[in-house]
Amino acid sequence: MKKKQPSLKEHRAPVIKTGDLPTGNPLTSAIAAAVIAFLVYLPSLKNGFVNWDDDATIVNNPLLAQANWQNLRGIFDLQQGSAGLGNYNPLTIFSFYLEKWVTGGLSPTLLHFDNVLLHALTVFFVVRVLFAMGIGAGGAFAGGLLFAIHPMRVESVAWATERKDVLFAVFFFAALWYYIRWIRAGGNERRYYVAAVVLALLSCLAKVQAVALPLSMLALDYWLKRPLNVKTVLVEKAPFWAFSLLFGAINVYTLGLQGATDNSITNFTLADRLCIGAWSFCVYLYKLVIPFPMLPLYTYPKQLQAWIYASPLLFAGIAYLVWRLHRSGQRIWVFGFLFFFFNVMFLLQVQTAGQGYLADRFTYVAYFGFFAVAAFLYDRAAESAQGKWRTGLIALGLAYVVMTFLQTGIWKNSETLWSHVIDHEGDKSGLPHWYRGQYYRTQGQYDKAMADYQHALTLEPKNAELLNSRGKTYFDMVVSGKYPKEQSSDFMKRSLDDYNTSLALADNVNPKTRAAMLINRGAAYGTINQLDKALQDFNEGIRLDPQNKMGYMNLGAVYQKMQQREQAAQAYTKYLELDPGNARVRKELEKLRK
Repeated sequence: MKKKQPSLKEHRAPVIKTGDLPTGNPLTSAIAAAVIAFLVYLPSLKNGFVNWDDDATIVNNPLLAQANWQNLRGIFDLQQGSAGLGNYNPLTIFSFYLEKWVTGGLSPTLLHFDNVLLHALTVFFVVRVLFAMGIGAGGAFAGGLLFAIHPMRVESVAWATERKDVLFAVFFFAALWYYIRWIRAGGNERRYYVAAVVLALLSCLAKVQAVALPLSMLALDYWLKRPLNVKTVLVEKAPFWAFSLLFGAINVYTLGLQGATDNSITNFTLADRLCIGAWSFCVYLYKLVIPFPMLPLYTYPKQLQAWIYASPLLFAGIAYLVWRLHRSGQRIWVFGFLFFFFNVMFLLQVQTAGQGYLADRFTYVAYFGFFAVAAFLYDRAAESAQGKWRTGLIALGLAYVVMTFLQTGIWKNSETLWSHVIDHEGDKSGLPHWYRGQYYRTQGQYDKAMADYQHALTLEPKNAELLNSRGKTYFDMVVSGKYPKEQSSDFMKRSLDDYNTSLALADNVNPKTRAAMLINRGAAYGTINQLDKALQDFNEGIRLDPQNKMGYMNLGAVYQKMQQREQAAQAYTKYLELDPGNARVRKELEKLRK
């Protein structure tokens, strides 16, 4: 007689009892999934740094310039720790600090290795959470493997700056694991609860996205059929809610300090932004299945298309579907949607925070909800011997591995990164050409740099920072010594013209950016011996940004030209406080003091 197969309704959710866990070895499954995650991302160890936040966060971060108490304290200071990009993630910056000063320098290979290792550890805890939810070891392994290899993970793992994603996620899922263990122990194992609280704090210190942790716990409560009352929602989660409110407020403050929440570029209304949020939500759902295209920058459209305005209707339809799933007892699907929504809701760009309206990295934790659904279905397919479903999931996994491998190579350097964006975004924004031009400039490929700047300026002719970058390239061409005297004179004139124009257009740029522009122009004036103008620009630049080390270096060089040894020595001394490892500046200072 053929055995009746269990329906999904019969497996809606486990009834939680102490020690009530599915059969199988979760430790073996977790380790296996983690090892596969590590192996899949090994190619990222060949990648370097890119000029998409890596410069501000890691390479040129003044807090990483010297190992001392002042910089260590600055990492955890609200203003110093969030300088540059506006995000307050001190634990992430501290991890870079440790890497640099344990090894004696910044090694992109080491940083990428640690990112891959943290991703593998995250996968380990993902599998443990799935098993603790009542999903069998095989299904938990399948869900963890999807988390490990899905192509939308690449941005979080292969981008050095996104250490904050993999670091916060390790603590995030570890906290959830201990939370479920505490529930399963009937609330009697205080050590599990304390562990969850400590891990939650560490997660928030790594990235503000961890503020969604108590909401994720509520989603788990729903799946585990816990009663939702004052005790379970507020009292037992009080420290988690406190962390969320505190770190949420801190990051709103620090983002505001750096102007990262400025809406002046797009000038979208609140209604527009709500539509953008609904559209982003739907796009993330689409990319769960078909992760294409995957870009480091999805530029805002100059005008919102009709389908973006219609997306709230689709969002409402999805909400209705979730309600019907709840009414029909499909708890695993409801859990999946709830977990996804809770972890992506703060990232839908309803409030401006960055230059793009989408980001692949925003799904790093959020997709776990749907991977849990896949794990549950895989587990049930294994029980009922429905091999076709499992075969399809394996085939999809292999396709994802290939896509992940190819996407990881996009992050090799700034040229591969921005060429990929240009191939897909075309002329929607001048930024990809501008940033690729900056990379070419640093490589001494001036013709390529100029071609990219010119293309970007046809799209954004009044972009002050872009003009400043082209002026810097003309200046570099002069000091490179590769060009005849007459041609170099023309380049210097063009450099100053760009600097003057950029400063005239720079009314709305932040003080640090304006300071960099002034110091660049001062260097050009110093090169052609207009020393009074150079001093004026350097002093004004340093006033606007006292942490700009290039201002002090150039100021010292001009004072040396003017034979003002004491002032030159003071400027070089200040520079070395910010960058003590520069042997050339130290040598100049020693000569001045003889």
